[in-house]
Amino acid sequence: MRWMILLLVAALGNGTAFAQDADGAGASDVFARGCGDDNGVDRCDAEVQQQMRDLYGVERAEALVASGITAYRAMFVDGYGRDIAIVSFVREPGVTPFVEVRTPKAQDGTAQAEPLRAPVGGEMWNEVIASAAHFDEKLAREVRPRDEDGTLRFCLHGWFIVAEAAVAPRVDQSVLAGTGSMDAERDSSLPVEAVMRESSIRSDAEGSCADGLAVGFAFGLADFAVKALPQCATFDIEDFRNSPMMLSACARSSGDRMAAGTASRFLSKLQRTLRLEQDDDLKWLFVGFGEERARRFMAAIDGGKVYLGQPAGLDADHARVEGQILFWGGESGESRQVADITLDLLRQTNDFVIDTFEVGSRRPFGAD
Repeated sequence: MRWMILLLVAALGNGTAFAQDADGAGASDVFARGCGDDNGVDRCDAEVQQQMRDLYGVERAEALVASGITAYRAMFVDGYGRDIAIVSFVREPGVTPFVEVRTPKAQDGTAQAEPLRAPVGGEMWNEVIASAAHFDEKLAREVRPRDEDGTLRFCLHGWFIVAEAAVAPRVDQSVLAGTGSMDAERDSSLPVEAVMRESSIRSDAEGSCADGLAVGFAFGLADFAVKALPQCATFDIEDFRNSPMMLSACARSSGDRMAAGTASRFLSKLQRTLRLEQDDDLKWLFVGFGEERARRFMAAIDGGKVYLGQPAGLDADHARVEGQILFWGGESGESRQVADITLDLLRQTNDFVIDTFEVGSRRPFGAD
């Protein structure tokens, strides 16, 4: 369950820790340049961006085009400085274009989920290309009039993206291959020397507070990915802040993802019920007449905060979810403790509910 401890650390702390000093004057400068994430990490810095690529296990754009690969991709950082996912649309030699979603490795380099992949058709591929036409261009800053009532407006916890368009060499479609002097002799059995269009690499790093073009391009890629990935069709976008968050959840689920997506909807309902302390509604989230099961569940979690991972679809009607309960300690200064929790879910009236659950023994937080 080390992966869940790491999830808890990310939830309670600052997420991915890149080796960069963002204190003092440096922090002021990075925000003034529009390059800082919520933790002041300079996401425009080339070394930091390489660390991000390493986090996802992807190659540099230069290596892609050298291998004849074209890729349009975006890396997403949430409003708390945590790396969420990379969404890529890729065309490799001899392979149908595909979309790929990867989630970050854990800080110890382990527990990266298998990438989500699906082929994309010509229409969507051309839409992706068109959407990338201007993402790296800068807009003139709009001068907004001061609000008459003197209201100050802030953009807080904005997301950050790093977007790239790496285009491999292609035959130039504006030149008719084989044309030239009418008097030139040419062996018609030999291939023509086609005029090639050079490779190109464009990139931009931008925060959502900047109101630029790159963020729209990046989130557009995520929206395309949602449409292209049948594995994620049963995940409800309304349960997530945005498309990258939903894609991350889908990628981190496992097994039968059609079942896992339906189970994910149940988990959102469970977490909302626990957060709002709607104890009377909890009984409806258990098999049958669930009053006793709900009472036993509340006694087992004993006021702790429940953190759940993404579900595993075991088959069409069964799913399993693993997580941990964090116990904060009392006013007398007890240290925080953690316990593992497993939920076994059963489909009932076409929705998942809790069949059985198991809570492990408590241990000091971080002891894993």
